[in-house]
Amino acid sequence: MLVDIINNSLKHANLALGQTKMNSKNFRNAIRAIVLVSSFGFCGVAAASTTVSDGQPSNSPGLAAGLLSTTGLNTAGIIGSAVGSFAAGGVSFAGDVRRFALPGQGYTGAAAAAGGKPWNAWVAYSRSNVDYTFAPLRSSGNVNVYLGGVDYTFANNVVFGVAVARDRTDVDLQFSSGKLTGSGTTVAPYIGVPLSKQWALDATLGIGRTDVDTVNLGVTGSTTDDRTIGSLGLSYRESIDKWQLTGRGAYLTVHDKLGAYTLSNGTLVPDGTVNVSQFRLYGQVAYDAGYLVPYVGLSYINDVRRPDQAPVGGLSAANDNDAWTPVIGVRFKTDGSVYGSVQYSSERNRSEVKNDQFLFNIGIRF
Repeated sequence: MLVDIINNSLKHANLALGQTKMNSKNFRNAIRAIVLVSSFGFCGVAAASTTVSDGQPSNSPGLAAGLLSTTGLNTAGIIGSAVGSFAAGGVSFAGDVRRFALPGQGYTGAAAAAGGKPWNAWVAYSRSNVDYTFAPLRSSGNVNVYLGGVDYTFANNVVFGVAVARDRTDVDLQFSSGKLTGSGTTVAPYIGVPLSKQWALDATLGIGRTDVDTVNLGVTGSTTDDRTIGSLGLSYRESIDKWQLTGRGAYLTVHDKLGAYTLSNGTLVPDGTVNVSQFRLYGQVAYDAGYLVPYVGLSYINDVRRPDQAPVGGLSAANDNDAWTPVIGVRFKTDGSVYGSVQYSSERNRSEVKNDQFLFNIGIRF
């Protein structure tokens, strides 16, 4: 059908253009024929550039690292930053909730509440608006992370606790007029050990699962992502008059195991694994103005290990392996044991990724 239409269009174009005296009607027919052929050619190239198979997380590791490994990196980062601060002698919450397609994000925080109470409970909410501009896999949407933890500080100031993360991913796959959604849970115990008044060591180990659903070019699929996360970090805190300086270096690793599944068109998608490891170095400067503590921060993230996105339709992805993230926010504290913060951050230096994030957290000592 398509070939016949194109051939007929070319025939009319040749007849129109071949006349010695071309009238306006023939000229319009020629132009329409050329436009029609060009349109079919463009659509054919676009359709061939990305297939249903390309849009599956198991077959596109770059996409999987951005959308699925993000959950584990979120959890490990936020817990490690928080417990590092707790173990260093403060109760300031140091969140690090991660975003789509950019493993790692800036150091964040919440104000210190009154100390001396061994139990601590905290919750955090993060919303990231994301945009992946690699043309064959162009995607945009949002990632929501809900995380909470409870920990206990022993007499020797060692902190031990457990955190639970719930993640919700809703991304439009613009390259196929499709969608990728995810919903999962991660459970992670954590420990913090003070080395001195300023220095503290922290470690996190957790497991989780996310249910993943995809729609690509009208073809649906569902799979599971079994996840293992781990982190090891070293934190530093210093106060100079009303200025507060904090810093943290950490190594994070995430292992995602994607199960095999069958698409609605009968195509079998094999299982696969995605491994991401990162080194993060970030710092923060805050000013204690009483109940409010404004702060700015900057983080550097280097992907020590991550799968590169293979070329699609002859186009190669940037596969950037490092980024900078500036952060601005304000922490708040009360006369009691409640503390919290609000912040905004924006990822930089990733040429094919836009990632703007809002983060809110609150905690209480008891």
